[in-house]
Amino acid sequence: PIFMILGGEGNIEPETGLLYPFVTEHLAKSFGAFVIEPEHRFYGESIPIPVNVPSRTDTIEEDPRLELLTFEQALQDAIRLLRHIQTELGCSNDRKSKSYCPVITVGGSYPGFLSAMARVMFPNVIDMAYAASAPMKFYSQQVPVGAYYEHITRVAEKSLTGCAKAVRSALQRLQSKFSKIAHRNELNIAAQSLGICDGTVPAYIQDGKTFQEELFMIVGYSFANDNMGNYPPNNQTRLHNSCQAFVSPNSAAGKVKQFFSDHFVKKHGNCFNMSTQLPAGPMATISSGDWSGVGSGTSGESWDFQTCSFLVEAIGFSGLSMFPIRNWTLKWLTEHCRTRFGVTPNPTQLVEDWHIDDLANKANASKILFTNGLNDGWSVGGILSNLSESLVVLNFENGAHHSDLSGQGPSDKDTDDIVQGFQKIQDTLSKWLAETRFINTLGTPS
Repeated sequence: PIFMILGGEGNIEPETGLLYPFVTEHLAKSFGAFVIEPEHRFYGESIPIPVNVPSRTDTIEEDPRLELLTFEQALQDAIRLLRHIQTELGCSNDRKSKSYCPVITVGGSYPGFLSAMARVMFPNVIDMAYAASAPMKFYSQQVPVGAYYEHITRVAEKSLTGCAKAVRSALQRLQSKFSKIAHRNELNIAAQSLGICDGTVPAYIQDGKTFQEELFMIVGYSFANDNMGNYPPNNQTRLHNSCQAFVSPNSAAGKVKQFFSDHFVKKHGNCFNMSTQLPAGPMATISSGDWSGVGSGTSGESWDFQTCSFLVEAIGFSGLSMFPIRNWTLKWLTEHCRTRFGVTPNPTQLVEDWHIDDLANKANASKILFTNGLNDGWSVGGILSNLSESLVVLNFENGAHHSDLSGQGPSDKDTDDIVQGFQKIQDTLSKWLAETRFINTLGTPS
């Protein structure tokens, strides 16, 4: 067999090597499989056009990334590499041949979505898919706007009692204070009180309203990042430590200053450089296409673009979360995306093209294994129950963001549900591989 681990919204450094030890050190060895991992176009070295894409102010009809930076194009790249590798390995493309090499795609998060979609789009090439923490329902527009941060709030409270109230109280106090800011010099003084480096508040922030929105966006997506790594769930996780910063007896400003220090200062110096939170490219803002955070640099720009075009994620801050209310709307996203890239988001395109809202019937998909960590904010947009006999789901009560793929693979640090999950994952893939080999023996197509 061939495991194809799909790259996602970040580069793959050569020194990092292949991701997911559970796959490379356990599943692949158990099945005697070959492993490949294509990097996603526009992330890292895989740029099919010059890096400096003409801005929206130049005389071009439309941004070339609308056609080139799509998940479909990324999967076409992966299939092309796969076919090359199959030829090198002497694999037949005929499923009836004894030299046929079954292909299993693997991915976590957005690559989990890619893994599932590879099976949907290329069922004659991809035999089965393992999709961990795949946010399928976000892209089919089936998730309530407030659900993501509401779930993160519940998990934070579970991590440390009193966390949600402490965060909500501190941020509301700062919101009241900063709403009175009318001039840039007042804003700079407020920034200093939070440990933000002089001169690093992005230039587009000129008033208290914008400042607090961007400030709370950073707090929100930093908690979201902590939530994704909240495994195993104990008092040693970053999420627990972030909660501790807010339940401390410090002032509201002191709590946020400590939070920023824990997350950013140790990496960047003696103060928090707020501009490090900007993605690359013209007209960049901290609040971008993905309100769970797009990241920084050129990868952040590419993900901002993808979530501005077809991978629309409706994520906002409701009154049930621990963050100040900020309503996400398609109107806000459209204004951001047109200003930033000159493109208009199309939230329904993936459903129209691929029927991802009904994988079992309309998409006629099969042999996809979905896994979800139920402490993960992204689980609110995951497939949480079996859709058919071969569209199956494993949910992990103690799991966070693709905890079954992250880390070192099976170890004594894993919780019982993940340990059992490792075996169930292997059993499921083994069963499907056996069915493929049986079909080869019969000489009939799968």
